[in-house]
Amino acid sequence: MTKNIAISLLFTVATVALLGYIWFGQTSDRLVATTQRQDAQQLEFGQRNYEQYCAACHGLAGEGAGPQLKSAPPLNSLQTGKGPGTEAFTTTNGIQKKYGSLRNYVEAMITNGIRGTAMPAWKQQGMRDDQIRAIAAYVMAMQGGAVSPVAKSVAAEWNATETAKIPTPVATPEPPLDDPQANAGRDLFRGRGCVGCHNVTDKPAVGPGLAGLFTPEGTVAYGTVLPNGEEVNDATVLEWIKVGGGGPGVGPDANDSPTGGGEYGPMPAQAGVVNDEEIGQIIAYLKTLTR
Repeated sequence: MTKNIAISLLFTVATVALLGYIWFGQTSDRLVATTQRQDAQQLEFGQRNYEQYCAACHGLAGEGAGPQLKSAPPLNSLQTGKGPGTEAFTTTNGIQKKYGSLRNYVEAMITNGIRGTAMPAWKQQGMRDDQIRAIAAYVMAMQGGAVSPVAKSVAAEWNATETAKIPTPVATPEPPLDDPQANAGRDLFRGRGCVGCHNVTDKPAVGPGLAGLFTPEGTVAYGTVLPNGEEVNDATVLEWIKVGGGGPGVGPDANDSPTGGGEYGPMPAQAGVVNDEEIGQIIAYLKTLTR
């Protein structure tokens, strides 16, 4: 009797152990599969957002110098240029100290922008946290040659096609400006990143051309209103530069945007980049621009 009980108990313990092993093994496999699926979905989501918001400046494969902004830096070599072991990463006030990791650094750049450049603070433009994380994940996936040769080939074709759509700017010498305010504004326009998105002619770029903004006919893109629908005057332009806004579904459709009307993105808020006095100088310069 005792022997039978011992055998039954041993069988029960062995069965429980086997079932536990199978359960834990399957749970582990499921967790791995779930993680891989979530990573793949995030990368796919990140790729779509990157193509919409970032590729015009940084290139479809992160190669830099996109069709809309030739000075935009490459993003597919951040690991070798700013990653662990580099001076940018390990110095006293480097990326590791400030952000902890290269990915955190990328997320911060997307979120807050880079002062004095054309890189906008996307968080201020309404980009969600999940979009920021997904774009950062996709940028990190570009590192170390992760972008396939096929993707690079497609990117090269895309870049050539998009570049061909952009009118070649005509280099004309700028006349001297007598107004010191306008002169200062011209320097700010170039030095604070405005020129990265806006032409001072009537040609479209990442944003609308600003020629004629303060003239009776207004700009080619929006006429005598701003992308947010406000009438053009000193106060509304100052507010538009500080707060940003506009874009598809917010203000009137553009007449000339590169994709056929109404497709300019929102104006990045510049409140942390230029102060009211500097914006006044930029406005003085914008008033000199005629079509």
